[in-house]
Amino acid sequence: MQTQLAKGVQLTTVTSHQFKTNQIIVNFRAPIVRDEITKRALLSNLLETSSAEYPDQRALAHALAAMYGAAFGAGVSRKGPTHNLRLAITVPNERYLATQAPLTAQAIDFLKSIIFKPLTANGQFDQATFDRQSTNLKSAIESVSDDKQYYAAQKLNAQLFADSAAQQVPSFGVASDLAAITATDLYAYYQQLIQNDQVDIIVMGDFDEADVAARWQAAGFSDRQAPRPAAFYHHQNTGDYVEQQEVQTLSQAKLNLGYDFPVFYRDEHYFAALVFNELFGGSPLSKLFMNVREKASLAYYASSSLDTFRGVLKVQAGIDGQNHDQVLQIIADQLTAIQQGDFEDDLVEQVKLGLINDFESSLDSQRTFAVQALIDDLTQQSMPDDEWLTKVQAVTKDEIMAVAQLVTLNQGFFLSGGAA
Repeated sequence: MQTQLAKGVQLTTVTSHQFKTNQIIVNFRAPIVRDEITKRALLSNLLETSSAEYPDQRALAHALAAMYGAAFGAGVSRKGPTHNLRLAITVPNERYLATQAPLTAQAIDFLKSIIFKPLTANGQFDQATFDRQSTNLKSAIESVSDDKQYYAAQKLNAQLFADSAAQQVPSFGVASDLAAITATDLYAYYQQLIQNDQVDIIVMGDFDEADVAARWQAAGFSDRQAPRPAAFYHHQNTGDYVEQQEVQTLSQAKLNLGYDFPVFYRDEHYFAALVFNELFGGSPLSKLFMNVREKASLAYYASSSLDTFRGVLKVQAGIDGQNHDQVLQIIADQLTAIQQGDFEDDLVEQVKLGLINDFESSLDSQRTFAVQALIDDLTQQSMPDDEWLTKVQAVTKDEIMAVAQLVTLNQGFFLSGGAA
């Protein structure tokens, strides 16, 4: 059931007797802006660790323990041209406990307190808490940046999305941005977010829908004036391959490739693209895995991934630097093979079965239902589970070959420990 709490603020309730917990997600969505990404990540850290009612992590932990060990967290993510700041709490369903405590209602009140009553003083976030979380975020970003594969992936992004600074930056921000963010500035940004971001509230589990709706209606969200954020970012195909190279001290070189792939979530080519990616590099049965890694022994790992909210395909390979040219060629050969139909029907059926098994396994996750509801709202479309399964099973060899023709290699980044 969907309830519009205000313009741009929607509550979706999904009732199910499948789980013994109830999950509540509050998602703040806005068009992604380069100078706001790190602010939103820092804000999620602050909201996750403190509020006026729960001024430190000990107080938060005590409140969660009182709700029979409820789990609470916050985080940020990207979907195409949108940035999401998400708060989530999972609480045991009181119907399965020897208690009369209204745990779901308490969880809603807890989230409302976190959202609307942050820990502030004199028109800014509490300085000590702000400083601590800024330091924590800086350390977290820098620790991830030490990963060479992550570093190579970010360098590829800088090339692949050269026309959009916001698309180049990871969803959790950039450490160098933090020095310019003050507790006062961030509090002002928080107030804008509360007033302007699109808000999606998902409540999943076994509960009284009318009571949940009434409690969120009482939260007092105001109408949003900004239009709904767009669902997709359309990557610009350059038509030519350009590779950047960098030398560092490392034992395993990284070759990351970025392809233009104009296929978007649930469009006419989407399901063929899912099967194509599994054949190309998205599964242990794929051509990249079997031919680049296993048969030719040219890669420590080789895989591909789809981003159907930005229209790109990426390949990641860990290789011996001296094999650069050979690996680049054999990856191209695998794409050509699929374009020309050089794959067996039995293999197609196996990768379809893998997709279906993964999909059906995901239905056992309460979070899957909640996150899918958020995506459905973003894209303004939904699909029954049985239709998804039918569409995957219906993908033909000709459709796989045709969708493979849409793939164009645009960018590459090669991080090596010596000359290529």
